Amino acid sequence: MSTSAPPPAPLSAQRTIRPWYLILAMVSSWLVGVRGLSDSFSTLLFLRENNLPDIQPLVRGLSESSEPLEALGYLLNAAHMRALGEAAKVAFPLTVGKLILSVLLVITSAMAMSGRPGSRMLAIQAHLAYAALASATFWLLRETRYAVVDVMGSVHHLLPKLLASEPPQTVQLMSAMLSKSAMLWLSRVSFALFGVGALVLGALALMTTRTKAFFDAVAAATEDAEEP
Repeated sequence: MSTSAPPPAPLSAQRTIRPWYLILAMVSSWLVGVRGLSDSFSTLLFLRENNLPDIQPLVRGLSESSEPLEALGYLLNAAHMRALGEAAKVAFPLTVGKLILSVLLVITSAMAMSGRPGSRMLAIQAHLAYAALASATFWLLRETRYAVVDVMGSVHHLLPKLLASEPPQTVQLMSAMLSKSAMLWLSRVSFALFGVGALVLGALALMTTRTKAFFDAVAAATEDAEEP
């Protein structure tokens, strides 16, 4: 009777122990990184040009717009960009940091999803660093949110007239969503879910016992494959 140990499982078999939640978490983190990369790049271009949009013509033109919902969207975006431009001294370095960490998050999420040896700790650090920067940005740029809310609040009383051709349900929904309190709470919920929540969940997924076992198995299989 042989006492020799059975041969190690092939790499393809060991990869099947990859937790399903790791895939979901890393895909989510990868998407966050791609979105952050796109947003930060466009923001840096805007801040570099320092071409602040004029809000008042947009406000005055609301009542004459044939597409009020589209005009409100333009006003919201212009108010955000102007507030961001006025806070450029703070926003620029934060955006540069976001660009760098977005690249790192995209790379490490893809590496971790495939079980690349040594990528787990790097991915955890990237997730936590991105979440920390997002938290700092949310706090340091809070005045930009208040400025946007003030601009939209200044036209809130015009909504029933602007949306007179829309169904009553649409008017009620837009009036509720564009109220000052609702806009502030929506920004907080969005930050909690997408700014920090997805990244914290991604970091936790990388820290579980099953995930660690998956990385250990892939590393062991890689070492066995490299042995002569």
